[in-house]
Amino acid sequence: MNKRHTLSIILFIITVVFGKAQETPTKAKDKPSASAPEMGKSSKATQKRLATTVEPNRKFSYTERELDYLMHIWEGEYDNVEQLEFDKTQRKKGQEALHKRVHASVRQFQNSNFGAGAVYVEEYQNGDKTQTTRQCIYQLLPDDVEKAIYVKVFHFKEKKPILAAGEAFDEIAKLTPESEQLVEGCKMLLRRKENGFLAKTIDKNCNNNVRNQKETIDYQFSVSEDSFGFQKVRYESGRRLADDKQVSEYTLEKARCFTCMIDFPNDTNGRPTVTKYYIDIYDQGGSFEFEYPDGRQMHFGMRNTWSFGMHRETFVIYILDKATQKTLIYSWGNPSADRIGFNPGWIRAQCDLKTPRNIKLQQELRPGS
Repeated sequence: MNKRHTLSIILFIITVVFGKAQETPTKAKDKPSASAPEMGKSSKATQKRLATTVEPNRKFSYTERELDYLMHIWEGEYDNVEQLEFDKTQRKKGQEALHKRVHASVRQFQNSNFGAGAVYVEEYQNGDKTQTTRQCIYQLLPDDVEKAIYVKVFHFKEKKPILAAGEAFDEIAKLTPESEQLVEGCKMLLRRKENGFLAKTIDKNCNNNVRNQKETIDYQFSVSEDSFGFQKVRYESGRRLADDKQVSEYTLEKARCFTCMIDFPNDTNGRPTVTKYYIDIYDQGGSFEFEYPDGRQMHFGMRNTWSFGMHRETFVIYILDKATQKTLIYSWGNPSADRIGFNPGWIRAQCDLKTPRNIKLQQELRPGS
């Protein structure tokens, strides 16, 4: 074998090995996020980041990159249960509650009508999923002149639960700005603020008070990797009203979805325990009511909360006897933990972050598997 032939073989082997090495990261990048919780059915259409929806070789502007990042972090489930906990701790005797319990679901979608930056928000309060208190679509457009993201808000004329009712999201993703179900609201500008974003009504001039035409409102919302907040700042004749006339800001923290097995002791032959309940629950105030075999009504809860005793964030699950309001057992761990459980003998709970792998694992533990 001559030197030229040997050199050709070596170059061929290097090319094959290098080519395979280049393929691996692409496959890994294409995998969907396993930690994103799903409430209801999402559109089957593949979600693309903004950078993949424009010319691949073009240099992106500052606002396009900001929109790309915003769309990457915003989607998810949010709840203000922790805000209510601090409200309760700090509320003076006789003082009214500052906030209601709010849960919001945020989904991004893309179609030719709204463009690459379209976000759907659905909200309910006080645990009542049947009553939708806010339902809107944000159309987000890069504005290189303002160095900001221009926001058009479209409200649903008749609010009704979609995600909270477990209905398909496909019909929402087909809407257009001209759809009869929607009415356009006040326009906003969204800019970077520290490690997140803050949107404000343009010129603080949104008026929906028929009785008082002098009153205008600066609707605002904020987004970061871990939170979603909103408030409205009231003005009259151009002057900001006093603090006691304002509505306190709502701060919702992003929730993770866990899939749990709740087992009871098994007195018959076979396995020592039998799984009675398979549930999905969120780590921001998720709850599940159930009946123990002896007839007692119990409450299973999950929190990612602040521990005043340990002065740190703590991930907690617990069981409460509803009749006595006594905590029967609890377990805690790191706030970023993806698994938690307990087994005192009379009950066993196992909760895993809801991912395809963990769902498969729990399926394999079920009887008959």
